[in-house]
Amino acid sequence: MPWSRKWPEWLSRPNSESRSNEEGSVVEAAVVIPAAMLVVLVAVQSALWAHAEAIVQASASQGVRAASVAGGSLAAGRAEAQALLAHTGRQVVTQPSVVVEAMPGDTVHVHVAGTVEAILPWVHFQVSADRTGTRQEFRQSG
Repeated sequence: MPWSRKWPEWLSRPNSESRSNEEGSVVEAAVVIPAAMLVVLVAVQSALWAHAEAIVQASASQGVRAASVAGGSLAAGRAEAQALLAHTGRQVVTQPSVVVEAMPGDTVHVHVAGTVEAILPWVHFQVSADRTGTRQEFRQSG
């Protein structure tokens, strides 16, 4: 009888228990990885929304400041608000709109609005800011 080396049975073929553990790990990864990616994308979308909100608030403040300063005009307020939006938020705030209007009592109202850039296809956040300021004038005493 020739000598032959025989592998132990536990080395020659995997048992059904280890195979089911491997299959379970693949199923877990197929569920957990997309869920984790969705959580990351939601976090990034939230950060974009917060950044766009800050840009719109700053733009409205700049617009009311330019329109209400002594010698300022409604056109100057609109131009300042649009310039700030174009400079800092053109990739974050889409479809921006700026409305500057004179209100009774020497006040100026600025409304800035836009849509946040979406990285999730079904999410479209709107951001807006309103600011009101009193027109500053130099008046002679007397």
